[in-house]
Amino acid sequence: MTVSTSEVLKQTFRDVAIGMVLTDIDGQIVQANDAFCHLLGYDESDVCGRSIASLIHRDDQDADSQARQELREGVRRSAVVTTRLVHADGREIWGDINLSVIRDSDGNPTLILRLTEDVSERKRVQVERDRLFDLSLDMLSIANYDGWFTQVNPAWTRCLGWTAEELTSRPLIEFVHPDDRAAVFADRKTIFPGQPMRDIENRYLCKDGSYRWLSWSVHPQVDSRQVIGVVRDITERKSNEAERRLMEARVVRAQRMEGIGTLAGGIAHDLNNVLAPILLSIDVLKEEICSAAQLEVLATIDASARRGADMVRQVLSYARGVEGERVVLSLSAVIRDVLRLASDRLMGSVQIHTSLPEHLWTFTGDSTQIQQVLLNLLLNARDAMPDGGTIAISARNVELTADEIPESRLSAGAYLQIEVRDTGYGIPAEHLDRIFDPFFTTKGVGEGSGLGLSTSHAIMRSHAGFLQVESAVGVGTTFRVSLPASMAPAALVSEPGSTMPQGDGECILVIDDEASIVRLLKATLQRAGYRVVVASNGAEGVTQYTEHRGEVALVLTDLMMPVMDGIAAIRALHAIDPVLPIVAASGLATTERRNEALREGASHFLAKPFTAHSLLTTVRAALVSVP
Repeated sequence: MTVSTSEVLKQTFRDVAIGMVLTDIDGQIVQANDAFCHLLGYDESDVCGRSIASLIHRDDQDADSQARQELREGVRRSAVVTTRLVHADGREIWGDINLSVIRDSDGNPTLILRLTEDVSERKRVQVERDRLFDLSLDMLSIANYDGWFTQVNPAWTRCLGWTAEELTSRPLIEFVHPDDRAAVFADRKTIFPGQPMRDIENRYLCKDGSYRWLSWSVHPQVDSRQVIGVVRDITERKSNEAERRLMEARVVRAQRMEGIGTLAGGIAHDLNNVLAPILLSIDVLKEEICSAAQLEVLATIDASARRGADMVRQVLSYARGVEGERVVLSLSAVIRDVLRLASDRLMGSVQIHTSLPEHLWTFTGDSTQIQQVLLNLLLNARDAMPDGGTIAISARNVELTADEIPESRLSAGAYLQIEVRDTGYGIPAEHLDRIFDPFFTTKGVGEGSGLGLSTSHAIMRSHAGFLQVESAVGVGTTFRVSLPASMAPAALVSEPGSTMPQGDGECILVIDDEASIVRLLKATLQRAGYRVVVASNGAEGVTQYTEHRGEVALVLTDLMMPVMDGIAAIRALHAIDPVLPIVAASGLATTERRNEALREGASHFLAKPFTAHSLLTTVRAALVSVP
């Protein structure tokens, strides 16, 4: 039996589960299937001949009429509108309507086919979602991949002051603080492929011109190219953190300054100028002395001078609060430096025992600050044993679980642990909870500031580490320092070779106001094959360079001098010859001084005191770096 195509179409129209209606061009219903009639509670006889507009909510009739007009005029072949239909009992039913035009053989529109899908439940869920969206105390948003908000809830207006219309009318990056925009663009590279992110923090512009800190949890919808954001205002928390960091920094600076004074910088400069001729002379004398006994004496002088220079650097860093950059450090080397600095200050009746394994991991940190922590602990241990006793210092590699770490902000993993154990009188139990509080001390008036342990605690927090204490009265106290380990190798300090770099007749201009240093610099450079011109201050140095411009291959200048200092001289020389290699030297070798000299035109920097080997190596490096 053969069934015609028209019969198949009629049966499909009648039996399909989706509502289908045929209307004429003016919107009069010609035919409706069972699914449509059942959806609205009518018989087919009740709807045929009626205007389709009579079944559409009056607020949605214009949109439906516009779609039908565009179909009649050929503006489009089909259209989709979401409208509310009116049930026979008066209820509203949401429907997605797909309209398409049917044309005769001449291309004239004759009928419009309407496919109606009931989306009432989806709309109900959407309305409920929108209600929760609007009532949420959290800031909720939807943004597209082009970087524009498409929807924000009222919490945004309460927080930032902008209306929803204002927030959706500009690219969202315009509301982000300029300093945070690079991070936002970087996070997009992770989010857009489909990776959710949490705890993204950035600052957003308020309508009054201020900024507030926001914390984001974002969930990308790759198919729709949208990002859903759940956002909280963390401005108060950030403000509290900033105030705490400021207080900690003030405490650290105050403790560093205690007992040393503001004259430490000038004293360090003068001491380094005293030590500079000694270290320069040693290398010169080594080439002239053959006696083993005399060389041994010279080696002792060399070691003592180097130790003195090292102590000056440590005292300067401690007193002035000069923080070194965070680098990978050897814990064994840091502990040895602390013991060298502390040995002269600990009482002779106190014995120090160390236990340092051979293969300790490295860590990333500020050497000066970690030395300060350990020095504070050693001095506290000494003060707890006025009649003498033993301090045991040990270190080990450990793997800590989350349960073994006292602070939730820190992660489980590899740590370095240092223990400082004494046999002193111990800390009473009622004091243990307060020992890290600023200004808390059990010492007598004038014997302590109460800042040492609070400073140490702040330093450990800044290094993502922690400090613990165990104590028993009459037995002693153990402080445990835990630092996150690094598996990277520490930078090694290479020992100078036996052969010093030599010159090839180049002319060096030496500028320094210390006559003894000038004499030794001149002698050292001449012995290495250089010609030397000298000046006692920056102004004289500039004049000498002008007179010998065709000869001078390099300038070596001190920074602190009368008449014209080294910075001004570098600036003047650099203006005369921008490619002239200049080596700056200073007994006050702070990071600021070094950076200033390099910024003004110096190519290399030498911290006084320096050895002949360091001098000649730096001079040769500066010369060969010239294009």
